[in-house]
Amino acid sequence: MSVVLPTAEGSSMFTTFRRPLRHQRRLICFPFAGGGESHFRDWAGQIPDADVVAARLAGRESRFAEPARNDFSALLDELVDGIEPFLGGQTTLFGHSLGGLLAFEVARSLEARGHGPGLVIISGCDAPRTIVSAPKPQDLSDDVLLAGLAVHNVVPGEMLENRELMKLVLPAFRADLRVKASYRMDPAARPLGRPVRLYYGTDEEFEPESSRKAWAEVVSGPISMTGFPGGHFFVNSARQDVLDMISKDMARARL
Repeated sequence: MSVVLPTAEGSSMFTTFRRPLRHQRRLICFPFAGGGESHFRDWAGQIPDADVVAARLAGRESRFAEPARNDFSALLDELVDGIEPFLGGQTTLFGHSLGGLLAFEVARSLEARGHGPGLVIISGCDAPRTIVSAPKPQDLSDDVLLAGLAVHNVVPGEMLENRELMKLVLPAFRADLRVKASYRMDPAARPLGRPVRLYYGTDEEFEPESSRKAWAEVVSGPISMTGFPGGHFFVNSARQDVLDMISKDMARARL
């Protein structure tokens, strides 16, 4: 029997895009650095028999007036504390880039509390031990920061070309870089015992087998991988392929 909950906006850390939660299956999404919940708005209704929920991070979009978070642990605590009303009978967590790291750590926290997700999809994200060595962000000029984002394909090209938009979102990017730099993997934490799917762009500088081995250091559940045509933002360029694969992976996890 389906459970219907009211939509949750306001000060909530998550949004259902004003849709009621009708299904036991949930896809809960975490955005890339500088991104917001709107990236997942048109995913709602695209996953059969599942509700789509997205994290609403401070400092952008519907929470633009709030100061963006700068610390990974504090942000993680907020997400874990706010996610429970949105968990379903079968929950899949999805995150791209920085969002992939958030999805992984949220999943590990939920598992420690006894209600981990059925599946975690980590997209375009390095394994934690690699992320730990990331350099600390510097207070760069906007132009220097934009150039760096372009070189490393951290931002979709269409966003970089819109200078007015970038002026609005650069503070969130700076905050997210600090969030990433503040991340420290807890060596005492138990490996995630849930199935993990790794998505990557086939045009990225990426070694699938090396990545699998690195993730296996922190995941005891089964790990599988899927490549999609495109670079780091294959979630945009191969959007329908990604949605189709998410649907298939969630269906398989259901069995």
